[in-house]
Amino acid sequence: MGWYISHGGTRHGYSYSGVEELVHRCSGILTRQDWSRLQKTLHPSSGDPFKVKPKQAKEVGGLLLLASGYLPSEWADMARQIGQSALRAAQANETWKWS
Repeated sequence: MGWYISHGGTRHGYSYSGVEELVHRCSGILTRQDWSRLQKTLHPSSGDPFKVKPKQAKEVGGLLLLASGYLPSEWADMARQIGQSALRAAQANETWKWS
C-alpha cells in the first residue's frame, strides 16, 4: 500500500515507508524548526488520510523543493514531485489531500 497524494503528488506511487524515509532524510538538510513543521504536516508513518490547508501546503512544498537540492537523485526526485504537488494545491487555493 501507499499514498495517493492529490495534485500530481503520486504519479510514480510512494509507499508509506518511502515518504517516512524522505522526511527523515530532510532532517539533516532543513533547520530543526522547518524539519519539525515538515514532519508534523506529513504524518508519514500514520497511514491515515489527512488534508493540508493551502497556506501550509505552500510552506511544505517550499521546504521539500529546498531539500531536493541537497538529496541524492532518487530522493530529490521524490521531494520535487511531492513539493510541486503541494505548491499546485496552494496556488489553486485548494486543500492538498493525502489518502
